Amino acid sequence: MKNVCFFNSTMFWGGGEKAHLDYAENFAKRGYNIWIVCSLNSKLEQKARDKGIKTFALPLGNLSFLNPFKRKHLINFFTEKKIDTVFLNSSPDLKVGGISAEKAGVKNIVYMRGLAVPVKNSFLNRYLFTKIITYPVVNSLDTKKAFLKHLNSILKEEDIKIIYRGIDFDEWDRKPVSNLTFKNEDEIILGNVGRLVEQKGQDQLIEIAKILRDRKLNFKLIIVGSGPLEEKLQQLIEKNKLEGFVKLIGFQNDVKSFLNAIDIFVFPSLWEGFGFALVEAMAERKVPVAFKLTSNPEIIDNNMNGFLVDHPNLESFADKIIYLANNPDKRNEMGEAARKSVINRFSFEKIMRDWEKLLS
Repeated sequence: MKNVCFFNSTMFWGGGEKAHLDYAENFAKRGYNIWIVCSLNSKLEQKARDKGIKTFALPLGNLSFLNPFKRKHLINFFTEKKIDTVFLNSSPDLKVGGISAEKAGVKNIVYMRGLAVPVKNSFLNRYLFTKIITYPVVNSLDTKKAFLKHLNSILKEEDIKIIYRGIDFDEWDRKPVSNLTFKNEDEIILGNVGRLVEQKGQDQLIEIAKILRDRKLNFKLIIVGSGPLEEKLQQLIEKNKLEGFVKLIGFQNDVKSFLNAIDIFVFPSLWEGFGFALVEAMAERKVPVAFKLTSNPEIIDNNMNGFLVDHPNLESFADKIIYLANNPDKRNEMGEAARKSVINRFSFEKIMRDWEKLLS
């Protein structure tokens, strides 16, 4: 494995795009020749060029696999650059990128599955996963279970490898921290980071905030993120007269400074392929409280480096927050355990070794 290509046609910037760029940088650091195939004028193209990573950009869409000219462009690119490994992580890319890579004779065609939702057992998917993809790789056990739900007639459990999302903790620690302040007097600051969508469960945080207020906890809940539920969440805050307790502060570039400014990380997501925001919070020594759902138990050791609560027991969720608020020494002890656990399990050094072992 020498010439590696990350294929991602998404125009906007999200978790999958950040993962591809992070992996591209870390493969490059280890001496690999790296390319990123992306959509023309996409966020990924801009950020990759800023990092000095070579890009091959062209107009790509959901139906690009039906366009013989685009497939020919891609086949020629893979052939000319002698690409031996291609990473893909979305359904449209799987089709146009995977089929073109196979036609070009690319040795390793890797599908990185990050969504913990089932895949349809369609004719096209059966063809892709039995004839095109060399390695289907998922980012958690929960994602693996969902992936196989409808495909267990064509794929075996041992065919699907689990490689967790890697984080460069050295780079994380080098990031400067600005002096953000949300606290008034003895307030406990609760923090959440995520897109404002149903999946992330921020509406349940509003209900939890009501419980905490009624139980007289001196707290403030700060929610970072933007999305289609922003107006609905603001209405819930106003309806429940929580303006003094809950703040929506929108998208923030400097997540590390935000995490540094809070006391407890609250994570009410209903499903996650891999809780990247959760791992970042734990790296910053913040004790998480989360539901015992999806991949959360693969990251949190209950009562050791965080708390897992049965869904939808909001009273129990509030209990854990109040316990941490009233026991700062325990909060510090669990915060240290949280950081140690994620560094041991999800450092890029370890994850890169896992990838090299698989692809060798």
